[in-house]
Order: sequence, then C-alpha cells, then structure tokens
Amino acid sequence: MTDTAPAAPPRSTVRRFWPVFAVAGLGALIIAFVVGAASTQGQINEARAEAATATHRITELEEQRDAALDMLNDERARIQEQKEAVNKREEGLTERENAVKAREDAVTAVETQIAQTSLKDGVYTVGVSMEPGTYRTESTSSRCYWKITVAGTNYDDIVQNDLGSVGILTVTISDGQDFHTASCGTWAKIE
Repeated sequence: MTDTAPAAPPRSTVRRFWPVFAVAGLGALIIAFVVGAASTQGQINEARAEAATATHRITELEEQRDAALDMLNDERARIQEQKEAVNKREEGLTERENAVKAREDAVTAVETQIAQTSLKDGVYTVGVSMEPGTYRTESTSSRCYWKITVAGTNYDDIVQNDLGSVGILTVTISDGQDFHTASCGTWAKIE
C-alpha cells in the first residue's frame, strides 16, 4: 500500500453540487439573519416596554405637577383675597382714624375756645379782656356775686347783678360793658 492522497473530485462533480452549496450557504445566512432579527426584536420590545413605562411615569409626574400648580394657584388666589381683605380693613381703619382725628380736632377747638373765653374770678372789659356774648356757670356757693356795669364808670353804673344764687347762672354781656365775678366758678361762653 502506498500513501497516496485522495484524488480531487472531478470538476464536473463540483459543478454539479454548486447550487446545493450555494443554497446551503444562503440558508445559513438566512438562519443567522432570523436569529439576529429575533434578538434585535427582543431588544426593541424591551426598549418599547421601557419607553412605555417612562411615558407612564412622565404622565404621572405631569399630573402631579398640574395638581401642584393648581394648589399653588389656589393658594395665590387665597393670599390675594386676604391681601384685598387686609387692604379693605386698612382703608376702613384709615377712615376711622381720620374720623377720630376730626373729632379730636373739633374737641380741641372747643376746648381751646372754652379756655380762651372762660372767665374766672376777676374784672373783665368787653373787647379788651373778654368777648361779648352769653356766658354760663354752675354756682355752688351762696357767696357768688356777679355784676355787669357800663364800661368806663369805674364799675359803679350797674346794668345787672346778683348775689347768693346757686345753680346754673347765665349772663349776656355786650360791647361797652364790664363784667365782675367773684366765687361763682368758671363762666364759659355758650353763644
């Protein structure tokens, strides 16, 4: 026996089986493509599922954001209403403060007028040390004495006088007269 290499098939055999080899190679390529496509389809499906989950989560977050914005807007509206209520109360307070100030000013003016026109014990001359008008006092002393005299007569020309009256006393004094009062309290001008 001799070592001899097998002989190559005749070329006509290769030519005869070439279509079989081509189909087998093509089949292998198709199988590889189908297996690869199936693997890729699985990855695509996983990516789609992840995308759907992410989309669902985004939708939830958007709903939460919208709810939070609604709450924020409601809170802003409530705060605005409170601001308007506070402003309204402040306006009312300002009006009341102005009214109190006006009353205080009126009372001060009356008090000032009373102080300027009030007469205590003494002698007064109309137009010099007192204003003409009607004056009132509440006498509590039986020693109360008052008199109205013609000005310039050294208090001797008595127009009217009273001694010992108790209670509310009223006198009217005109230009050209003097007024003398003693122990009658404070006379306040009423007219």
